[in-house]
Amino acid sequence: MTEGLPPKTVYHLVMMSPDEFHPKYINRPRFSILQLTTPSPEFNWFMYELIGPDYRWGGRKGWSKEDWNAFVSKPSLETWVAYDDGNPVGFYEMELMNDQTIKIHCVGLIKKYIGLGLGSHLLSHCVDRGWNYAPTKITLNTCSHDHPRALPNYLKRGFQIESKSIEPQNPVWASKIFK
Repeated sequence: MTEGLPPKTVYHLVMMSPDEFHPKYINRPRFSILQLTTPSPEFNWFMYELIGPDYRWGGRKGWSKEDWNAFVSKPSLETWVAYDDGNPVGFYEMELMNDQTIKIHCVGLIKKYIGLGLGSHLLSHCVDRGWNYAPTKITLNTCSHDHPRALPNYLKRGFQIESKSIEPQNPVWASKIFK
């Protein structure tokens, strides 16, 4: 329930040119980022359920398996998974939209892997991959529910705040994993 709570701030971020991109990669020999080459709604759901509750990710709580399948099966959508020493530690979803914009749907790390520099590396990989499509721009939304280092990371990588909006808070929700 969010009634009576102050609203959240949504930051609509944009990067207009690869010249604005300031990547930050780490040297971690057993860290890798690989693309899911076969759409897997179960995997995307799992990562969303594992990472999303800590930041009140919204918009997908009512999705059915068919909704997840339709989303991840779009030819324009890519899911990439970060691994550390063979373990999945995070992921991102990005999509080349009809207007030739890259939309980053989500970027996230499993909580116990935050603070190791992996987030900057994962975001840098995502943005670099996005610019490979020669889009008109790359967009990403975040909000005040996100990790406190998320917005500073986005800005350091070269995103700019295009606009802000004030919206009702997302409800607190619990993962269905280990329920």
